[in-house]
Amino acid sequence: MQRDRLLAGRYRLLERLGSGGMSAVHRAYDEVLERDVAVKVLVASDANARQRIRAEAKVAARLSHPHVTSVYDFGESVVDGVQVPFVVLELLNGVTLEQRLAAGPLPPRAGLRVCAEVAAALEAAHAQGLVHRDVKPSNVMLTPTGAKVLDFGIAAVVGDSEIDFDGRLLGTPAYLAPERLAAGEVLPACDVYALGLLLHRTLTGRLPWAAETQTGMLRAHVHVEPDPLPEIDGVPAEIHRLYRWCLARDPADRPPAAEAARILFAAAGPAVAGAATAPPAAGAAADPVGAGAGAPDKAGEPLPDASAAAPEVGQQVAAVPHRPPPSKAAEPGTGVTVDPTDTLRRRSRRRHRAVLAVGGAVIAAVAVAGSLGDYATRQHDGTHPRTGIGTGGTTTVGLPETVAQPEPSVDQPPAGPSTRTTPAAPRTSPSAGTGGRSTPASTRPAPRPTPTPTEPQVLTVQALGGTVTVRCLGGSAELLTVTPAPGYRAAPYDPGPAKQVQVELASAEHSSEIRTHCAGGRPKPNVKERGN
Repeated sequence: MQRDRLLAGRYRLLERLGSGGMSAVHRAYDEVLERDVAVKVLVASDANARQRIRAEAKVAARLSHPHVTSVYDFGESVVDGVQVPFVVLELLNGVTLEQRLAAGPLPPRAGLRVCAEVAAALEAAHAQGLVHRDVKPSNVMLTPTGAKVLDFGIAAVVGDSEIDFDGRLLGTPAYLAPERLAAGEVLPACDVYALGLLLHRTLTGRLPWAAETQTGMLRAHVHVEPDPLPEIDGVPAEIHRLYRWCLARDPADRPPAAEAARILFAAAGPAVAGAATAPPAAGAAADPVGAGAGAPDKAGEPLPDASAAAPEVGQQVAAVPHRPPPSKAAEPGTGVTVDPTDTLRRRSRRRHRAVLAVGGAVIAAVAVAGSLGDYATRQHDGTHPRTGIGTGGTTTVGLPETVAQPEPSVDQPPAGPSTRTTPAAPRTSPSAGTGGRSTPASTRPAPRPTPTPTEPQVLTVQALGGTVTVRCLGGSAELLTVTPAPGYRAAPYDPGPAKQVQVELASAEHSSEIRTHCAGGRPKPNVKERGN
């Protein structure tokens, strides 16, 4: 796109800030409002790219939050006889977290605040039923007013299929939650998993695995326990617990983004101006897969396509347990204990969907073919202001071959921590994360007694219309809280206890009906979304 070209009669393109295989971002001047903006112009001609950039603009425009980049406009202009879509957005001054990490880890308080602000942005997105799906350092901008989450290019609605228009799974291998590799429905918990990895990377400068290839990184998410967060002066014990909580293998065991934000803000303390925005090392370049994940596959080398079709997407709602983070030791007065045997039982009953297998099955194509651009061809010198929607950089991960998930044995170590709520007095054991830097302590919890069905189980169920918290005691369900999303209201409801409880959250255009019963002492939600 030529400099000084006028789009839609008002946006005059200036210098190019970055480019990828499918889009380019320019500094531009809005001649109507007389302000500098960023304009992202689609350079690819295929219909799916056009559909994606429009969807990206709509998603980002729905969010109004101090830690989410603002989208101002979307339009199309005729350029050389071709209709070209473009997005107009906030122009940001600063560097990405990826660039800043090239100079080393952030100071603890600054790093915790950056992660807290990212968590707050995710909380806002999840409240609108949106999942970012590509949380990583290169999509976090450090500005004088705080961190801003960029690039909603592959964001999706909760409950949608993980597979895109072309039958591909989009994401960055270093930050892909294990359940995403099952090619099921979109869950907010996948953003929380990436937040846990972002936390480790921000405070240590590396990821918690030593994988050297993208294939190795994908395997690590499914089969390898992450390293514990090392002891760092200024990082309290609750952050170590939050880190383990976010990286729970089962998405239902992770905290909501709102709870992660609360813990991180409390640990970060008051904001310190400029603490996180020091410039990165000279000549630093952003790494599309993150430190420790190895270089991306060489551009131009053909990669095999996946042959397996995506599993059928069900209507199950994403459910997030309303419970404290896992810890080896029970916190005094909370009555929370770790129960790995409970995790194994639940894992054996979980859906038998496609899973990633290494060796017997094939990890299908891992191609650098971003959401709207190829990171390998993106250019940015780090000296110009950045735009809120990036040129791309997201990796396309081919669908894994469908294989049956093996039944875990009782002596198999749990793939991730799990917690349960119990009225029993807490038991104590040595705190997690007390090992030295060179020999980290194990985070594997000790076996605990099997919970009985009469112990209350609490679950937070998220729908487009809002969230409800449900408790089960035996076979009876009870609504504890009902929180409508902005623009929604709750119809009159009976909170129970009853065999089944239900509530309807409605707006002028949409209704979410949430019904929950108890099975085996656990809440089992069913959500129906419909237009009015």
